[in-house]
Amino acid sequence: PQAGEPTTTPTSAASGPPRATRTVKLPGSSITLHESDDDPIKLSAYSLDWDKNLYVRAPGGSFAKNGKYFQYTTNASGTHALATDRVYDKNNYAVVSVVDRRSGSVSKIKITKAPVYPTLPQWSPDGRRGLVTLYEAVGDTSKEYGYAVIDIARKKAAIVRVKEKDAGTWSYFWRGDGRAVGTWALTGKTQRIRFYDLQGTVLQTLLDVGTPITVEGDDISPSGTLLMTYCKGTEREICVWSTAADGEAKVRIPFATKRLIGWYDDQHIAGWRRKGTGYEAVVIDFQGQVKRVLATSTDAKEYEKQFMRFTREG
Repeated sequence: PQAGEPTTTPTSAASGPPRATRTVKLPGSSITLHESDDDPIKLSAYSLDWDKNLYVRAPGGSFAKNGKYFQYTTNASGTHALATDRVYDKNNYAVVSVVDRRSGSVSKIKITKAPVYPTLPQWSPDGRRGLVTLYEAVGDTSKEYGYAVIDIARKKAAIVRVKEKDAGTWSYFWRGDGRAVGTWALTGKTQRIRFYDLQGTVLQTLLDVGTPITVEGDDISPSGTLLMTYCKGTEREICVWSTAADGEAKVRIPFATKRLIGWYDDQHIAGWRRKGTGYEAVVIDFQGQVKRVLATSTDAKEYEKQFMRFTREG
């Protein structure tokens, strides 16, 4: 079979992704999803034109335009979403909403006073906390500020202003155990990943783990033990490392890409690659073999400004 086409021989569930059973044309966009109910990750929201137009998936599966939020990501059980509000509250605080996807009720959580604002919401592995990266608007640009950890049950956010000047250009992400958050720390040609505890104390620095790559979803694998980067000096290979940072990369995956979706499961990653005049999102194994097409985008200009949020179902 050609790459990306399902084989005709029966395979066990353990050997790779299920074949797509439906296609979904996304509203307002040139993108078509190729989905299976058995996929461990599914598209829950997408934005076009640099977050100007957000589309959110209802529990039933259909997508609709949403004018309230910039970004939106569902938890593993699918019951709730974290979303960054487009409007400051009356006291000029930026707000993150916790949305009950079944009832539609919303809890508004104050984060930071303008000009500091939250972006890229992420659920902790156990779903009890949220994480947002904080930036400060300065004129037409934004500078690094830190992160906020949201206690979902208490509806309160703890703001962490990160002191280290080399951190925070890239967003913060959860460590696999949910007890720390990581980000890239960059100084000149020195590139490392630093983990902080939830109060902002430096816990661990991973040295010499490749270079940063854009990941739209989860940087850390479902088991919490692996993370992905570009291999040093190339955008044609993805390196997989132990989060314990015990030496060499575990795997070097040949895959030329500018953008990853994230982990499909612990044996497969998902990312975008050129396809004709557009792009396609594919699931690949650690040898770089394409096992499934997840989505196709026929408009290269649209692709450059889009953000697709695939989320893992628990």
